[in-house]
Amino acid sequence: MISALIVDDSLNQANTQLLARLFSDVGAFADITVVSTREQLEPTASASLVIADNIVDALAQGIAAAASKRTLIVSSALTFSTDDISRMAAELETRSMLEHTVFEPSTGRSILELPEMTPDTIIESMKHNSVWPFVCLATTRYALSATTPSGCTSVAEYLAQTLIRSLSDGDTVRSSTSVNPLMNPVDAARLTELSGAQLARCLHAAVDSLNIEELFPHHNWLSHSKESAAASYHSLAALFIRFGDKTAATQCLECSQRLDDSPRYFALKGIMQNESGETLGAVANFVSSLQMYEERTMNGSTSRYITFSPNDMEAVQTRLAQGLNALNSNDNSRAIEHFREAVFQFDPFFVQHGVERSNKNS
Repeated sequence: MISALIVDDSLNQANTQLLARLFSDVGAFADITVVSTREQLEPTASASLVIADNIVDALAQGIAAAASKRTLIVSSALTFSTDDISRMAAELETRSMLEHTVFEPSTGRSILELPEMTPDTIIESMKHNSVWPFVCLATTRYALSATTPSGCTSVAEYLAQTLIRSLSDGDTVRSSTSVNPLMNPVDAARLTELSGAQLARCLHAAVDSLNIEELFPHHNWLSHSKESAAASYHSLAALFIRFGDKTAATQCLECSQRLDDSPRYFALKGIMQNESGETLGAVANFVSSLQMYEERTMNGSTSRYITFSPNDMEAVQTRLAQGLNALNSNDNSRAIEHFREAVFQFDPFFVQHGVERSNKNS
């Protein structure tokens, strides 16, 4: 059997009442619970009610009280027919407890697709996606117990962390093809998009629960284990910078520097110092980075795994010269701008990880 938990996160509580009745009419669920922060929410005869100060705590309490090991968590902002709910219940009865099923919502014009979630794709998915459509999801009480609710600020983050951690147990996260519940685009933006801070915590969940070799399988771990590990930490540092977690980024950079001396290390330090207003330190690290990039390019060794080959060396040299001129004029801010752009033109790594957007928007 399945426990249904209806998250009262629609703007109109009448939607919550209607959804509870629809689930009750289907008759395929062991129990139905509405979780809410609204003390004035009217209870229904068909569902129990859990109220807490915030919706994540309410959901966690509802999960703890659920009668079944498998739980279907549903946003009340969704629109279903009774046939939709019957098809969902029938599908879930055939699924293993190690399978987590996401019913992707439709906004009428498009479907909010689930980013790929496997150990070897989760970093790339987090790099390219801020929308995680966890508004109708079947998971388990066991999987949810690995995530601390108090560390999450939305249901979407709570469920994202849960599914990321489940990957370390060999579980499978899949999207259903049977039902795409309807959702207002405004509600979709409100309930499925993760902020930078939330993405940073999800990235922590991935790093804490999975081996770095699993997260970055494309590196040459067999022949270049240290350089591969350093490159992986550079990627993590870049993402933590982009998501606004400078402490985690610094820890990743410290790990990388113990493994390999890389121009990316100095560039990333320069980016963080620039964002923190440490102008002189940023200048020094950008210059060190560019010097090392040039040295590695001109004196590249075949024993190196990570190599650098800028598409337009002339543009890099132009930026470098402009930066030196600005530095000689005591215009450190302008110098940083040119040095930073020279780094970005030298190495596509920063654009690929979105760090240049973080820096420009700081």
